[in-house]
Amino acid sequence: MISIVIPALNEELFLPKCIASIKNQNWKGEYEIIVVDNGSADQTAKVAAEQGARVVYCAKRGVAYARQAGAEAARGEVIVQVDADTLYPPDWLAKIDDDFNQDQKTIGLAGRYVYINPAKWAPLETFYRKFLNKAGIIVVGFPAAVSGANFAFKKAAFVKSTGYDPKSLYPDQWGITHTLSKYGKIRYDHNLVVETSARRIAKPGYVIVYEIIRNCCHVFWHFVRHCAGAFRKYEAVR
Repeated sequence: MISIVIPALNEELFLPKCIASIKNQNWKGEYEIIVVDNGSADQTAKVAAEQGARVVYCAKRGVAYARQAGAEAARGEVIVQVDADTLYPPDWLAKIDDDFNQDQKTIGLAGRYVYINPAKWAPLETFYRKFLNKAGIIVVGFPAAVSGANFAFKKAAFVKSTGYDPKSLYPDQWGITHTLSKYGKIRYDHNLVVETSARRIAKPGYVIVYEIIRNCCHVFWHFVRHCAGAFRKYEAVR
């Protein structure tokens, strides 16, 4: 079974289309949809239940806490992160299942997203995310720019780990990927694509550039730490 976890805070307007796209999958396997109500003041929980989702409540605000509650409640062998403002193509679950079956050592799978209403600079972000994901696998051993709206992992690895860390950088992106990478291989599939709203990136261009530079520096810093750790282990066994 695949468990699809959607953290939601006042998402009654976006949830119906998101859930409808998930229910329109051509994959024939078993799956469940879990909506984690993170303290909504609107009809999020009611809408989710009406759409056939299992509703889990998480009073502690924050995406890390909501995703943690959803993952702990999940019954599937594979857990998939989803965002309420995102649409999923009919072959999405089938591709996830195929990717995991291709390599039994894979415990995590990162896809990507495109914007439903893209800004002019959107191709720049697509390029930089693809670069960071490919470079991250080479440099630190896992994709470095995982999308919170399109990331799957095996529950067995999640149970072994410390889960989502609210204090980490991007807890449901870099944070969870870094944590899970200690327990197996995390792949990046550039062809695993979903469509998401651009509402959260309505920012000035200079902010986007700053965030790109910051993320690149973060990967470089972890590369330095990785090399330093490898050197210390080498010195210890000499």
